[in-house]
Amino acid sequence: MSTIKKILIIYSEEDDLQIQGDARGWVTNFFKFLSSLLVHMNYGDLLLELCSFNHLKKSELKKNIMVVMVVSPLLDPEDQGYQLISSWLKEMTNAKKGIQEDSERCLIVHKTIFNYDRFPELIALNNYQLYEIDNATGLPREINRFFGLEAEKNYWMKLIDLSFDISQYLSFDTKRVKEEAPNKREKTVYLAEVGKDLVVQRDMIRRELRSHGFEVLPKNPITGDRGDIEMAIKDNLSNARLSLHLIGEDYGERIEGHDLSMIDFQNEIAHEYTGIMIKENAKNDEKKRFGRLIWISQGIKNITERQKIFIENIKTEAALHEETEVLEVDLEEMKSIVIEEIETGGRFQSITREISGYQEPSKKDLSKIIYLILDREDLEEGQVIAKTLKKKGYRVVQPIFEGALVDVRYIHQENLKRCDAAIIYFGNTSEAWIKTKLQDLMKSPGFGRIKKIQAKAVYFKGENKMDINYLKKNNTMTLGDQTPFRLLHLKPFLTLLEGKK
Repeated sequence: MSTIKKILIIYSEEDDLQIQGDARGWVTNFFKFLSSLLVHMNYGDLLLELCSFNHLKKSELKKNIMVVMVVSPLLDPEDQGYQLISSWLKEMTNAKKGIQEDSERCLIVHKTIFNYDRFPELIALNNYQLYEIDNATGLPREINRFFGLEAEKNYWMKLIDLSFDISQYLSFDTKRVKEEAPNKREKTVYLAEVGKDLVVQRDMIRRELRSHGFEVLPKNPITGDRGDIEMAIKDNLSNARLSLHLIGEDYGERIEGHDLSMIDFQNEIAHEYTGIMIKENAKNDEKKRFGRLIWISQGIKNITERQKIFIENIKTEAALHEETEVLEVDLEEMKSIVIEEIETGGRFQSITREISGYQEPSKKDLSKIIYLILDREDLEEGQVIAKTLKKKGYRVVQPIFEGALVDVRYIHQENLKRCDAAIIYFGNTSEAWIKTKLQDLMKSPGFGRIKKIQAKAVYFKGENKMDINYLKKNNTMTLGDQTPFRLLHLKPFLTLLEGKK
């Protein structure tokens, strides 16, 4: 059992003034809700106690307590109560580490926006922002109505995070020596900061990853000048197995003294770090696996020219590294891919799976394999091409659309790895989808592909609605002439595949 016997909630009395229309103050409500959550998590015997900074005594800060400190601009670093907390934190920092970081015994709750400039000893502590940002003004706003959609999103979910972290700490047996597991990095994800439009989605991802037992970095928002931010990002990346970036409509606020936003800057550093890891792994027998997943929201509607350029740059850079993958799927699919990437090794580990309805290509059949890449909406139309190619003696493989997402993705990667040539069918899909599939083909060596692809093409069902120069740069031919399909349409492709002039 944990040695923690009490949680002390420390606050400024001015932060607990009675709320209009409520018999209680903000802190008293917080105390009530946190107590209730911990009871539901089977910590009903744990003592929770309120104590203001004005009444705090040194004797309260014992070894068997946790501190949850409510902060706001009203907090004064010169207050005697805060000085006691500061001394207690320094003692823990200087003490030898036990099973876990003793500093995790002090958690910071933001009633509203809080400036750490005068409180440097609090910066590294886990913090929870229990306020909301006004969408119209961009300014922080205290939450004084604790029920409703906005409160659920900005208050209750963060309160649940706090309860989860408390329970995680309490679950440790403090009599054991802290286990520095050699594979801790293998279960750690760097979850990049996001724009205002994806804050809720990021919180959901963070919460789900942690519920699966993964460590999520950074633990707190990264702040400071450009140098401090760069150092913090690199430090977090070095301790992570996977870097995850969520991209939406909002480019984000620019870093002070820098033209890039925090979102862009993180991506730039992670891209550079991936390149460094590739070079290091090429030199060393013992590989330090690192990959990047970049999720681009499907809900993008209003987007600035700056954000368009940023997204195009991301896709271009992603094509340079086999270890980087751009995902344009829904949020649930993306979460499954992230978990699979970590738990199975993803693209870094060859695995054999038994999948209903899928057969491994016969090793005795030496005919060439053509991967016909199409979207679900174009599946029926594409069978005309598939049947024609089969009649010509080619093996035709296609994506699957049913079953578990990890299986769908696995089959796609296996097809990319094994095919001799590929045709991407441009029917009812979009140019962005086509570009994503072309990037998959370019990065197929990352899935284990050894042989060079002999031919690749985009077949246009109707009018050519794509930048031909882009296709030429990627050595991709165009097929189709806006008329019903004929074998003649495939002739240039098949000639190249067979090595004929």
